Amino acid sequence: MKAPIPHLILFYVTLAQSLKVVTKRGSADGCTDWSVDYKKYQVLVGEPVRIKCALFYGYIRANYTLAQSAGLSLMWYKSTGPGDFEEPIAFDGIRMSKEEDAIWFRPTVTEDSGLYACVIRNSTYCMKVSISLAVGDNDTGFCYNSKMKYFEKAELSKSKEILCPEIEDFIMPYREPEIKWYKECKAKTWRPSIIMKRDTLVIREVREDDIGNYTCELKYGSFLVRRTTELTVTAPLTDKPPKLLQPLENKLTIQEAQIGSTANLTCRAFFGYSGDVSPLIYWMKGEKFIEDLDEKRVRESDIRVLREHLGEQEVSISLIFDSVEDADLGNYSCYVENGNGRRHASVLLHKRELMYTVELAGGLGAILLLLVCLVTLYKCYKIELMLFYRNHFGTEELDGDNKDFDAYLSYTKVDPDQWNQETGEEERFALEILPDMLEKHYGYKLFIPDRDLIPTGSKLNRSYIEDVARCVDQSKRLIIVMTPTYVVRRGWSIFELETRLRNMLITGEIKVILIECSELRGIMNYQEVETLKHTIKLLTVIKWHGPKCNKLNSKFWKRLQYEMPFKRIEPITHEQVLDVSEQGPFGELQTVSAISMAAATSTALATAHPDIRSTFHNTYHTQMRQKHYYRSYEYDVPPTGTLPLTSIGNQHTYCNIPMTLINGQRPQTKTNREQHPDEAHTNSAILPLLPRETSISSVIW
Repeated sequence: MKAPIPHLILFYVTLAQSLKVVTKRGSADGCTDWSVDYKKYQVLVGEPVRIKCALFYGYIRANYTLAQSAGLSLMWYKSTGPGDFEEPIAFDGIRMSKEEDAIWFRPTVTEDSGLYACVIRNSTYCMKVSISLAVGDNDTGFCYNSKMKYFEKAELSKSKEILCPEIEDFIMPYREPEIKWYKECKAKTWRPSIIMKRDTLVIREVREDDIGNYTCELKYGSFLVRRTTELTVTAPLTDKPPKLLQPLENKLTIQEAQIGSTANLTCRAFFGYSGDVSPLIYWMKGEKFIEDLDEKRVRESDIRVLREHLGEQEVSISLIFDSVEDADLGNYSCYVENGNGRRHASVLLHKRELMYTVELAGGLGAILLLLVCLVTLYKCYKIELMLFYRNHFGTEELDGDNKDFDAYLSYTKVDPDQWNQETGEEERFALEILPDMLEKHYGYKLFIPDRDLIPTGSKLNRSYIEDVARCVDQSKRLIIVMTPTYVVRRGWSIFELETRLRNMLITGEIKVILIECSELRGIMNYQEVETLKHTIKLLTVIKWHGPKCNKLNSKFWKRLQYEMPFKRIEPITHEQVLDVSEQGPFGELQTVSAISMAAATSTALATAHPDIRSTFHNTYHTQMRQKHYYRSYEYDVPPTGTLPLTSIGNQHTYCNIPMTLINGQRPQTKTNREQHPDEAHTNSAILPLLPRETSISSVIW
């Protein structure tokens, strides 16, 4: 029994020395108060926690057993904060219990948050320290509380171990803990370079995508214990000094400043990762820091971080002059430094000479204004300017010298049962206005199939298609008047059937002018129109917006003239006489008006022989009948077999009639009534009316 006495005496001496030292700090009730311990307990609601009395773990050199043997008792008090009233804790022994030098909570609730003071005392000595406990809920949608996380840093491409902290009290002796790891609260299939060792997650080679929150989960009885660590990945620690970006190192930069005005010298630099050390960048003038200058007009701005990635930063600092004076001129140096060295670059602040500043600014402003005006003028009057230049300085197209026609006009007529005011306007534009303007006003030579090509049968037979191909090949332009009827009937199909025509469109041998007369979207076959546009290599689309575009000074005609081939030719007058070389079989005939010719011919034939019946096929609207020419005729020829032709006044009458009728004979096979319409059309030789043989020849179809 006497053996422990020396040890007990040693404990009393040690405790007395400790109390003697601490008592010097002073206490109102004679109890040494160590305030709040640095170790803080943070747990989630529902988790267990063990709060240990910190006095036995750093304040005195004795454990709980020795203190109890020396006659010291341990008591616990709780308060809501420093300086608040402390009340003794009543332990229920179930959820909250006192076990030796600690308090166990199984589990914690929100009301458990506060300061827990442990006091050891007897009749002579007293010592106290407080321990902080914070109990919080998970953040919404997460398995952790962002205010209760642990923090770790790892360098890129290096190894890192993430420990599951503060779980020693929940690990059973001699048993390996079963710990599950989560990233961002989700189970994860870890790559081979990440392995788990007991209570540690080892990342052998850290990558940038390893940044995040790692949660370890341990089961303790019926409770779960979770600890979350936020991992930050940084670049490897640099072993080089910062790099100056502006001004450049080892090069004197000159910056001019006007006396009396403000000035700004900016310094930018790149800092590699140097741990938690802030970048050091500053200005100096000579051997003086800017703060040491007497001038209050000169000051440094705050350091600004322009870019940051993995701890590497690009920063800047400015030297600001509120009003530059002569004394401010001189050499200024920007310094950057870290633990690996220091670098600097110099800027010479130079006085700016005022030389013709106002005149120079005025001249530049005038040039800029003139440039804007010219660009605006070109944008608004591009076509007019190009036509003016071409009319005065242009030359005719060399590649079209061997071609007979300036343009081939493709158009599909409107069915009589689909006639309305809109289609009538489109038909009048395509059949009358467009050819008249191009031929008579601008002097172009057009090829119009229904007018200039003798039909010998169906328009889809081989002979007709070959004729069209030859005519298109002899034309410098191909004009397609795109109307709803043209789209529905697939008027472009002839260009797809003939290989030569299709190749001309694809290779760009002929330039295509597509005139859209109305809104075509939604019309059947419109998708094929879009395909056709993409097939044509040289294509220009011009919109015709109705009768308002028929005016001579409209944008439509200017655009169309610009796209047509250039030629120096005088416009053809309304009654111009045929050239000798162009007269052909009608060289001795003179033109007559449409009304006179149609009416006189009908009257003459009816007077000459009452049995002759003429049928006129009219494909025009009634509003255009005054300028209409009839394409074909049917006659009942009397048995005599002759047809008298009568002259009108002293002029001859002519029209498109079968050659057999001109010769005063009729076919000996079948009458026109007995023949099939296609057969009669095929077997009849038709004399075409050339464009220059009538004053309004462009409307003959």
